Amino acid sequence: MERCSLCGTPLRYEDDVCSYCQHPVIARKRPETEPSSSSSRPLLLCLIAIFVLVTSSVFWYVTKDASSSEVVSTPIEKWSLSEWSDEQIAYNQTYSKHAPPTSYDVLRFVRQYTSTVPELITFSKRYDSIETFASIQYMSSRVFESELQSLSALRKKADATLPPRVHTVEFHDFSSNGSLYDLRTLETYQTTQENESLFVTYHVKYRIQLHTDHLQITQITRTEVKA
Repeated sequence: MERCSLCGTPLRYEDDVCSYCQHPVIARKRPETEPSSSSSRPLLLCLIAIFVLVTSSVFWYVTKDASSSEVVSTPIEKWSLSEWSDEQIAYNQTYSKHAPPTSYDVLRFVRQYTSTVPELITFSKRYDSIETFASIQYMSSRVFESELQSLSALRKKADATLPPRVHTVEFHDFSSNGSLYDLRTLETYQTTQENESLFVTYHVKYRIQLHTDHLQITQITRTEVKA
């Protein structure tokens, strides 16, 4: 509390003269007023807006850079026809216990078979021999007849102007046990009807064995993939 500079009497804040000696009160220094919250609010809002803008810009740049550098890899099981330039000799390969087929030899053998499927569906019991066709495909006649039944959907589309052709072949699973080999594929064949492309896809399971000195297909299970 302030006091009179002359007599020491306590002074009230609103006093201009001392209540005891009437001595004028020397001008006192008024306390500085604190800035109101309303005056600081625009500055705070401005800082928040700048922070949001900078954060959004950084996030956009990072996600843009990540998306532009993303590479979609093609499954290694997909092989184009040009990558099988040596498949024509797959059926003519001979092997022995000392020189058994490699996994690539088996895949190549099956890949060559898939390329002959469009020819297989033109088979006619009236004009062709099952045994002859089966031996050409290196399979038993029982397996050959099973294939004809499984390929019924593709056979129905064989009346198109252009014959069916191999579209894609994907190798999914491969395993071996001695001279036995199991393989799973996803095969798609393309045909045309009334100038429209039609595709038929199958899940296929192959069982292959080393028969004397060559590979032979002993079982094929083909399931059509419904659209």
